[in-house]
Amino acid sequence: MPSEPRSLRKWIRVACLSVHAPLSLLAVLALLASGPVACASRPPSDALAATRDALAGLDEFGALLLGAGLPVEAIPQGRSVSPVQAERLRRYFAILPYLPQHYAPRCVADELLRYVERHGQGLSRWDLSRMVQEYRSLFLLRQDGFLAAALTGEPAQCVGPVAVRDDGAGAGEFEMGEFYTRGDGESWRRADRPSLDKL
Repeated sequence: MPSEPRSLRKWIRVACLSVHAPLSLLAVLALLASGPVACASRPPSDALAATRDALAGLDEFGALLLGAGLPVEAIPQGRSVSPVQAERLRRYFAILPYLPQHYAPRCVADELLRYVERHGQGLSRWDLSRMVQEYRSLFLLRQDGFLAAALTGEPAQCVGPVAVRDDGAGAGEFEMGEFYTRGDGESWRRADRPSLDKL
């Protein structure tokens, strides 16, 4: 019987040396040891790189289209928008389902795209982004009864349930398709459409 007790470390070493692992297991362990130690050591995936790059280069007009529910990959690239592109985007919007917050930006986008079609030639993204700014203080009535910011679709105030009328649809004194602005205090008044030809 040994006179002094063996330490735990010594017992572990003896146990490891007495086990004879097969050569194939040692080869597998060597292979695993040569690779990355953990998943965290791998570089992040670039699966969303195209989306990230597209969003980084977004101008006012592109942000409007995105707010209107257009997928990032469908936003036109380039420095101008042609009448053909405008027509294609309007058709895309016609079949694309949307959420209530997309309604107001989609109305503004449709108005700008119709202007490009009528203009008959390409319009620069810079000009379109300037035109977008003309809608910054305007609101539209959504189908859910909220007056919403024209550019973002952000609800500002619920004015009541929307009902179908002889001349369209609306809630109380508000009509769908008309622009409104907030006057002094909390009062609302109808606003003129921006005159895009003067810009």
